[in-house]
Amino acid sequence: MSSDGGQTEGSTSTGSTGDTSTGTPTGSSGDTSTGDTSTGTSSGSSSGTEATTSSSSTGADEPSAPFTLLSLNLHCFRVDGTVYATNAERFAAIASLAAAREVAVLTLQEACERPGEKAIELLRAALEQQTGVPWTSTWALAHVAWEGTPDEADEGVGLLVRGALSDPGALEHAVQGALRRIAVSATLPPALGSPRVTSVHFEVFEPEARTMQAREVAAAGLVDTDSTYAVIIAGDFNDVEGSATHAAFPAMGYLAADAGLDPSGIDHVMSHRAAQLRPTLAEQVFLGAQAVSDHPGILVRFEPATGDIVTTTRITAESDPGADHFLSLRGDTAPLDWDRGFPMRAVKPGEHVFVTTEIAAPFAFKTLLDDTTWQTGPNVEGVAGAAQVVMPVF
Repeated sequence: MSSDGGQTEGSTSTGSTGDTSTGTPTGSSGDTSTGDTSTGTSSGSSSGTEATTSSSSTGADEPSAPFTLLSLNLHCFRVDGTVYATNAERFAAIASLAAAREVAVLTLQEACERPGEKAIELLRAALEQQTGVPWTSTWALAHVAWEGTPDEADEGVGLLVRGALSDPGALEHAVQGALRRIAVSATLPPALGSPRVTSVHFEVFEPEARTMQAREVAAAGLVDTDSTYAVIIAGDFNDVEGSATHAAFPAMGYLAADAGLDPSGIDHVMSHRAAQLRPTLAEQVFLGAQAVSDHPGILVRFEPATGDIVTTTRITAESDPGADHFLSLRGDTAPLDWDRGFPMRAVKPGEHVFVTTEIAAPFAFKTLLDDTTWQTGPNVEGVAGAAQVVMPVF
């Protein structure tokens, strides 16, 4: 859960923080990169459509090393509902479990900052004290929480990684609800197999926005890791297994590491089936008297494994939707449908990409502006296992 609204900001750190910055059948999502690592670590009608054959069978090039991930919503700086009197005590308990269970990456939500106090930095210091090794972090501001109350703080999402993370980036969601939402990603060190990990905290009050945010992250993860698909998405989905939000991930080829763990649980961990890793253990931690937040933690152990061979279909839309607008994709074959789109990944100005590993036969699709205005002309004929370029007009 969460509270109020704010501005985009990102940071990466190993100690001190470096600032970085729907129609009938017949987008650009926002992206900001977090960089400046301190201490060196851390249509158109269907005319103009071009299809080229791509390498259709792909999987991860390098196997992952074993590692354990902990996903946890910190509930900002609040200690109510726990046995801890201070955040220092609470963060020490988190670090103690991380050290005992050999956790290598934490995906954090409601990681807050206020003058003189940064949760991710306090937790990093506790982790280093407990483990005796350096950790790096990246964080991005989502909104102001509990605005106008004594608990007011800048709330964001972040990652803490044992060793040096790389290529941090933040994705501001194309579809927002009552509260501004953002996802943050980074690549784990080579010693951990270099998978791409994303921490998410989806919209709480508006189900449609929440589902679109999930679809956006599921699709963006494949674009960002094409064609190894070594991607893990973890965090507070604000929705349960079987919901449209949760279903966005299996539809795109992700495996739910926490499947069946808690039917009422809203925190989840996903990894793609083509990645050369598999979850071998999943459990809830910080339960009952051991609670450190209003959410349990989700602990997942990943081991090296042979990834599934998949068929990659890529669609690129060349169009400039303008500031504060995005392109989405709908179609007649799952994971696509005609009722709701997948926001496309804006890889550079005027170029938006959708990648899927789950289409194996000819299909039809169209792009939309803001998932409301359809591209003109007939449906576009899609080719499974190919790369296609469209130049839509709206």
